[in-house]
Amino acid sequence: MKATRLALLTILTGTLIAPGMIHAAEAQPSGYAPLRTLADTMGATITWDSDDKSALVKLKNGIVGTFTVGEKQYRLAGQTGEAEHEIKMVGGNIYLPTKLLATLKAESSKFADPKDAVPTYKVTPSAETEAVEDGDDAADDPAIWLNPANPENSRIVATNKGGGILVYDLEGKQLQNFKIGKMNNVDIRYGFTLGGKKIDIAGATNRTNNTVDIFAIDGGSGTLTNVVDKPIKSSMNEVYGFSLYHSIKTDKFYALVLGKEGEFEQYELTDNGSGKINGKLVRQFKLATQSEGMVADDEYGTVYIAEEDHAIWKYDAEPDGSSEPLRRVDIADGRRLQDDIEGLTLYYGKDGKGYLIASSQGNSSYAIYERQSDNAYISNFTISASPTVDGTSVTDGIDVLGYGLGKNFPHGIFVAQDDENLQNGKKLNQNFKMVPWERIAKGARIPLTIDDGINPRELVNRSTR
Repeated sequence: MKATRLALLTILTGTLIAPGMIHAAEAQPSGYAPLRTLADTMGATITWDSDDKSALVKLKNGIVGTFTVGEKQYRLAGQTGEAEHEIKMVGGNIYLPTKLLATLKAESSKFADPKDAVPTYKVTPSAETEAVEDGDDAADDPAIWLNPANPENSRIVATNKGGGILVYDLEGKQLQNFKIGKMNNVDIRYGFTLGGKKIDIAGATNRTNNTVDIFAIDGGSGTLTNVVDKPIKSSMNEVYGFSLYHSIKTDKFYALVLGKEGEFEQYELTDNGSGKINGKLVRQFKLATQSEGMVADDEYGTVYIAEEDHAIWKYDAEPDGSSEPLRRVDIADGRRLQDDIEGLTLYYGKDGKGYLIASSQGNSSYAIYERQSDNAYISNFTISASPTVDGTSVTDGIDVLGYGLGKNFPHGIFVAQDDENLQNGKKLNQNFKMVPWERIAKGARIPLTIDDGINPRELVNRSTR
């Protein structure tokens, strides 16, 4: 889901005035205080959204809050709260109940030490894909397929919510446009046994048919062929997020699906004996709110899920796993993650190490965590314009592959959807940007690992279950 555009009015200090609402001064309501006064004191930024009649407050420490006129419910530091009285607009000024203002002030006092600042650095892309053919919010999620014979001929498989699956080469040229529905998220796995042969598969959520679609990937060209037998139709209202999972412990393959109301479904994928794939529902549970980003760690047998407005959660990926998370990785309080939390991806490193990377759509950055153990936070980075390719903003899906892919990506590649694709100042339809992994690895304060030989076809079981 795209973050709401809040470009009508942004202020650092002073009075918050909604367009068309300039009136003579009116009395301050009892039990309330003006938001602008506290913002002035704290040096916060306030952005007004006239459509929702809400104010987005960004504190100096990075914490974010959203306050909507006429409502008691608000969001602050990644949590939903309820004020004792509704938020008001009087004479063009937003007024918060005094207790809520005190809560906001308390959040502002946190992370005051300079060492608490979120480390963020910039990288630049080296290439980009051709724009998708549909306008508006259409490009969504990429997945990288490794060509087994010639890594330089690897492919980027991506979704077009306007109506299809796209295949690009590593120079960004579109090679295939598979028009089968409004595709949302996509993922790839290797070594599925179909008809006695090992094949690579791509899976995606199809919002037109409310199904999970599975494709065989041609080992030479990377083109896709639908290999589903009976449609794998979800029971949720609308399929949304998606990941594949290969349990190395059991050698079984699963399709993991998320819905817009937080539903989670897990389907076991099997050979039907006639060259097609069947899907059987083996597990389901529900998160509290809308969730989309998801990635499974095949080696550790875990799956990460992004509850868009709240947090990244880590779950057991096996079908008999608990419906309760193993841990909360991080929260969307506005600092390292600002809602929506969107794409998730994994960089596989040597000896079970590596990184979990999350797309923080609300502040157009990407948060990096350790892949192993407790997923310790490392840093954030942004993608800025290079001399030939523009940067990214408000990103949806991402993917990464830590494997040498020839002269242009000798140490691997990071791919990110771009909400506003610009060329010579002109806005085009959306597309995907490509960043050589070494630019991300070397840009961090403490350089990240460059393990460009971890073949995703040769992962090992590291699960302790």
